[in-house]
Amino acid sequence: MRSSLQRELNDFFGNLWDKEYSIHHVTKSAFTQARKKLKHEAFIELSNNATKEFYANAPYLLWDKHRLLASDGSTSMLPNSADIESEFGSREYGPQASVKRTVARISLIYDVLNLVTLNAKLDTFETHETTMLKAQLDEVEFMENDLLLLDRGYPSIGLMYELQNRGIDFCMRLKDNWWNAVNSMLLKGEVDKIVTFKLPKKDSHLQEKFNNKTDSITVRIVVIELENGQKEILCTSLLDAKEYTLEDFKQLYHLRWNIEEAYKLFKVRIDLGSFSGKSVLSVKQDFYAAILAMNLCAILDFPIEQKVREQDKESENKHNRKVNKTNSISLVAKSIIGIFIKKKVKLFLKTFDEILLKSTEIIRPNRSFPRNHKQKKPKSMNYKNM
Repeated sequence: MRSSLQRELNDFFGNLWDKEYSIHHVTKSAFTQARKKLKHEAFIELSNNATKEFYANAPYLLWDKHRLLASDGSTSMLPNSADIESEFGSREYGPQASVKRTVARISLIYDVLNLVTLNAKLDTFETHETTMLKAQLDEVEFMENDLLLLDRGYPSIGLMYELQNRGIDFCMRLKDNWWNAVNSMLLKGEVDKIVTFKLPKKDSHLQEKFNNKTDSITVRIVVIELENGQKEILCTSLLDAKEYTLEDFKQLYHLRWNIEEAYKLFKVRIDLGSFSGKSVLSVKQDFYAAILAMNLCAILDFPIEQKVREQDKESENKHNRKVNKTNSISLVAKSIIGIFIKKKVKLFLKTFDEILLKSTEIIRPNRSFPRNHKQKKPKSMNYKNM
């Protein structure tokens, strides 16, 4: 929602009927009543169908032989309403904790090389991101040789055991002061070691779940020294030290950063926080419609990204380039009527390719910026942009 609901509707129907100006044809009340008949699962199904077609037909990118996935959590401030609060709960904010706000937890499973979201979940703030990931594991159609990247909030012996029994390789970052095996390695100056963990009693039900008599898991722990002198401790199911070197893991875990970029795209460029309604249904519709939009853009961008890479190989430019995602999202958003209603698909694709190829951005390697964890003030639904 870039402006008020009524202005958005006026512009939509003006474009639909090729009017020079926006027209007041449908009221926001009529739209609100009509959207109650649309299940949010429709957007999930559309997104899943699009990704299935992509993996079935596109020469998608791999790391070594692995499809490289990452999971991470985030949060989103939701509109204030009794309906939303009943579904997602509320928390106290402000200096005196006197302001009630509803915050949702988000979890994505994301292909960090092809920039496609395989699964997205929206839940209460109190739901831990690991709990959400375990639910997502049942919903994603994993492929052979999938490799899952996870940050320091996820690791547990139970999760490693579950991933191994599902046939999913993993590489997760560990907190050095939480794991005795890591502390021992650091004291001895070891950087690469095979370790066996025994399944804790609280996770013993996993043996029955996967019909596995083994109550332990063997993993590899590697210590990577970064340019700033800090040490990054990774735990992985990739045990072959000849096939996967320490330098490989340094590059591998760095690729996880693309899921952070996905959240920035999702929350800033697509502007997730500008919800179009105050009901649970409208929030879920907006959320999963945004995921669909991200996936459509990633799939449409893919052949253009390939062209840009080929051009970079042949050129003498100092830096490689990439597609401008903001341009991509804007073009797709403005062309929805032309693509899906007026069926001008070939014209759109030709124009889309030409514009994106002319508006690429250079990639500056080894850039890093400190995170700003300051809580942002939620957007008001009463005053929209013009």
